[in-house]
Amino acid sequence: MSLWARYSCLVTRLYRWLWLGRIDSVRPTIPPGTLVLAAHYNGAVDGFTYGSQLPPFLAVVSVQWHRTFVGRCLFPGIAVKRAKDRSGSANNLAAFREMNARLNEGDRLLFFPEGTSRLGKERLPIARGTLLLLRGLRAGGVSPGVVFVAAHYHDPTRWRSNVSLGWTGPLPLPETGGHDEDWIREQLVEAQSAAYAAPVRRSYRVTWFAAILAAPYLPWWVVTSAAARHVADDENVIALWKFILGIPVSLIVMCGYTFLAAKSGLPWWVAPGSLAGGWLLWNR
Repeated sequence: MSLWARYSCLVTRLYRWLWLGRIDSVRPTIPPGTLVLAAHYNGAVDGFTYGSQLPPFLAVVSVQWHRTFVGRCLFPGIAVKRAKDRSGSANNLAAFREMNARLNEGDRLLFFPEGTSRLGKERLPIARGTLLLLRGLRAGGVSPGVVFVAAHYHDPTRWRSNVSLGWTGPLPLPETGGHDEDWIREQLVEAQSAAYAAPVRRSYRVTWFAAILAAPYLPWWVVTSAAARHVADDENVIALWKFILGIPVSLIVMCGYTFLAAKSGLPWWVAPGSLAGGWLLWNR
């Protein structure tokens, strides 16, 4: 199992703790060398959601996240260039060979078969690269088990959304490829139905206590939420932009409050305590 697989697991669990609320997930056993095909809804947040529920794994990500060293560290995985990616470069042939090799060596692989995301229950068409991957696995003699997973975000564009996950599999890779797209779609819809049927508990009382405790930060979160909606080009990336803007703004504001409190002779720990206390309560 590669070091990058362990790192991917750690990073996505951290992101999940920072961004998502309660996750209802009863996943099957996912042995080494499994291909995990995941329904795509909510931009990069899907990676946080699914990855946090997996054992060590490698994700297949858009090349847009690997244009810089920082991006490669924040979104580790195997980069591919999609038709919608207008810039950047990635050798897709080499990437698919690496996917084959990683599965053969026992790494788990997280792959989004639609290649792009859209909120809602309707499934997007299966990307050509998914079909090429399955055919390449057969041709190379790699026969992984395949697990399907779908998410249901209860408040998909909001911070701390609860999520239900539905799982199907592990299933053996079909021996022939004539109906791969139909097979993938059928299994994703089945996982999706399970996800939408699973309720998630929520404690509104604790949520209100958390909001009161973190009250000094609420105006800033309102501003970052409005900015995220302005920057996002579609609903499926609003949550990601709230994450990208909200986390650094929260830390900067906390440092500012702490400095002002210390300079004024007030307890410096009130500002970080307010943020940490609200955060911990919201995670209950």
